[in-house]
Amino acid sequence: MDLIISNLLKKLVLIKDPEKALMLISYTAYQNVGFRKNNNKKFLKHSEKDQYACGFFLILNKTKQILIAPQNYGAEQNYLIIKTNLGHPAWVIKNKQSLLLKNTDDHKSFVKILATFKAGSVVYSPMVSGNRFIGQIICASQARNVMNEDSLNFLNILANIATLQWTKKNGDKRLKLLRKKFNSH
Repeated sequence: MDLIISNLLKKLVLIKDPEKALMLISYTAYQNVGFRKNNNKKFLKHSEKDQYACGFFLILNKTKQILIAPQNYGAEQNYLIIKTNLGHPAWVIKNKQSLLLKNTDDHKSFVKILATFKAGSVVYSPMVSGNRFIGQIICASQARNVMNEDSLNFLNILANIATLQWTKKNGDKRLKLLRKKFNSH
């Protein structure tokens, strides 16, 4: 994990654009979060695939958040806007804490957001600067029981890096443009 973080930080130094920085971080999460062994088929239901998705949901306003830097979301979901009171992402916003759902089947309140597949295992990690909730990174697998405490700890590190990068690279200015573009003041 140390080598992955070290390589990520070296690459982030070269990136000026806050959204591109988040794209690199979400890609790093996409490639590394979750238990990735060839035996994940035992955690899948019939016709499901061993696949993952990651992305950032940033707060647009009190009632809306927007998907930024998606990995394996459907193309139509780029800049997807969802309500801030929707499902488990709402819990993360309210509590400003990470969340691990090892098996979404055990959570009747789980809401499907992905167009590509229904998540079986999910980790959520908030981006918080001081008292301000900026957003969260969410990583999901279609297989159940492949996200664990190690996944959550790694994602928490990436969320902290993302928070620093977003702040340092004037991400709020980008978010202001997105609010204007999507009429979400």
